[in-house]
Amino acid sequence: MSHYSFPILTDREVAQCLNELGMTYSVEQLSKPTFELVHPIYENLVTALVGITREEMQQPVFSAIDALEFPELHDESIPALAFHKALSKLLTASGVKDFSFRDLYKPEPQRLRRNLSAIINFAKFREEKLTAYTELQESFETLLTTKETLESEHAALQAELAALKESQAAELPEAARIEAEAQTIYAENQTLNRKQAALAGEVRSLKQQGNTLTDEASQLRYKLSQARGTGEDLRAQIVQSPQKIQALLEEIATAVERERIALVDADRRSRDLASRLEVVSKVERDVVKAVAALVERIERVRTQCEVKRQAAEGRVEEQLRSKEAITAENAAALAKLAENEAMIRALRDRIAEMRGAHEASVNYVLGQYHGLREAVSMYHDDMENAVAEAPAPPAMTPATATRPINVR
Repeated sequence: MSHYSFPILTDREVAQCLNELGMTYSVEQLSKPTFELVHPIYENLVTALVGITREEMQQPVFSAIDALEFPELHDESIPALAFHKALSKLLTASGVKDFSFRDLYKPEPQRLRRNLSAIINFAKFREEKLTAYTELQESFETLLTTKETLESEHAALQAELAALKESQAAELPEAARIEAEAQTIYAENQTLNRKQAALAGEVRSLKQQGNTLTDEASQLRYKLSQARGTGEDLRAQIVQSPQKIQALLEEIATAVERERIALVDADRRSRDLASRLEVVSKVERDVVKAVAALVERIERVRTQCEVKRQAAEGRVEEQLRSKEAITAENAAALAKLAENEAMIRALRDRIAEMRGAHEASVNYVLGQYHGLREAVSMYHDDMENAVAEAPAPPAMTPATATRPINVR
């Protein structure tokens, strides 16, 4: 058990300190202490430093009263024991371990000065530490509140982070689907590009064939025109042989018919080529539009994916920064909490020590009380026995009652 040392003050210093506490006593009074002097001093010190009022000390403990055989005999002893208990607690905390009823009912100057010096030293120590303890207690409560707030914020951020991760995990299949769709569109784009290249070559070939047929048709028209002109010239020049003319005309008509059929065939082929060319051009335009739409869709999908990825990364980074800050604040709060808990453990140890000393004092007082009770009981028994054994006094006659006493 720890022992606390304290300076022994002079009677003048004790009187000055008591005066500062609102109790006016002289050095002469302190040098000749009595119960009537020291009881109010101790009582005022107990109410000021222990935190118990006079009414609480005067209040009887009803459970203890019920356990007494004659409770009416203890109307004054129970408050006295409560006061002695509180005063012993104060003196034990002040470093005095041997306080007894004698210091209260038959005080000695040296022991009174020692006891008051210890209490005054404890009062000064308490005054010095009370402000720091109050500040620590307020800081501790503030840290607890801050810790609870930070834990709530941390839990909310953890829940938000988990929600973001869950949302990101839920978006992964969609992103994979979009990526697969983009790959499919890219493959279709490549196929369409190859088809477009093939169709472009076929278009060029068809254009060349169309140009060739157009040239052939033009040549045939020119030849037909020349043949008709030649026929007219020959018809004007040759009139001597109608058979020959008829044969020549039939030959010319046959040639013209052949040229006409060739021209019709060339026109038909030209129209077919024009129709195919128009279809190919339309297909080419559709392919170009489809390719442009696919490219635009791919870029839009890539942009959306990039925006979502950047937003998710930004939220994750922000959550990580918030988590680091909260972790640092929690570490500081836990360190401060550990320091406060160490101080509280030290105070609890001291309280336990004071409680042990108080229990020892209470046990000592109870032992004295039981001894006194046995002594009183034995005294009552002795008195009853003495009264029972005493002889009866002789009876007085009228003569002896009126006889004067002789004084010599």
